[in-house]
Amino acid sequence: MQNPIVYSPRLGAISDAQFEAVSNRLALGRFLHATPVTSGLFGQNVFVTTTTGEFVLRGAPHWVKGIADTQYRQEDRWQFTKERFFAEQLHERTRAPVPWPMLHDMTSDLLGWPYLVMPRMPGHCFDEHSIMKALAPADRRAVAVALGAMLAELQQLTWQFAGDFNPATIALEAYPLGNTQWVIDETNMFTKQAVAHRSINAADRAFIDAAVERARSTTAARPTTFVHSDFKLNNLTVAQDQDGWRVSGIFDLHEARFGDGALDIVRQFCAYLDTEPQMAEAFVESYRRNVPVDASVRELLPLFVINDRMKIWEYFTRPEVRGAWTEGTTFSEWVSRYMSAAMALL
Repeated sequence: MQNPIVYSPRLGAISDAQFEAVSNRLALGRFLHATPVTSGLFGQNVFVTTTTGEFVLRGAPHWVKGIADTQYRQEDRWQFTKERFFAEQLHERTRAPVPWPMLHDMTSDLLGWPYLVMPRMPGHCFDEHSIMKALAPADRRAVAVALGAMLAELQQLTWQFAGDFNPATIALEAYPLGNTQWVIDETNMFTKQAVAHRSINAADRAFIDAAVERARSTTAARPTTFVHSDFKLNNLTVAQDQDGWRVSGIFDLHEARFGDGALDIVRQFCAYLDTEPQMAEAFVESYRRNVPVDASVRELLPLFVINDRMKIWEYFTRPEVRGAWTEGTTFSEWVSRYMSAAMALL
């Protein structure tokens, strides 16, 4: 029997005997081998092959921290209960290719923590840099179009209220003050952390406040849809068939919620803007062909862009990981380019 292997710093060492026990418990067939997953920020996943197919085991669930919390706390039920819920809803109510069935073992006796096992999705997983090396421009454009169409398909999943899973109750609950206020509160949370790094000045604060007030003034009703919250190339697979390129898998649902789907445009749009601006246009135009965009989006979009970009700015202005690209600019100067481009297309 092989000695335990460390599949990632987060997962730690897992033995073949443990994988065999998981396969037996979940009726996955006979365990053959496991392979580390080299991509992914958190290192929660490992590929598992059995006699019945290829799977992903996702373990070591995230700790939780609400907007009002000062520190993270362990709550092993939250992440995987939430991911399984959204995967099931998308599987049943849309044509989005999510990993299903998603098997959730809530016990910790085999691996030391609860885990999910799901089918490994077919196709290729790129980021905005690796895709430029792997595919020709026409293929990259076809992928951008496929991403826009898939984002629209995900938003076929609607809900009666904007909300998320409450870590205290492990239940889907409405945001007490609605989606816009929740986005404002989350933005303020990350802004406060960036202030602590001394990376937000008075002009930045005024820039953020203006977007907040513009969003608050919007009274138009917007549909409440599925929001992935990290929709980008890294969190999906794409494949080519006789009809062209398509999205063949959507995963990493731990930030999913119900809210305003326009928020999900921002991350991939900005990634394309940094590498191939023409792909940003193809992505948004494809989305717009499938989802009518009303005038109220323009009132909310500055807030949505700031919300998404603040998460990145806050991280890369931490003293221990400060990015060279943050030097010599301010948050508002950096964000203005993304905001202007997004407003021009929407």
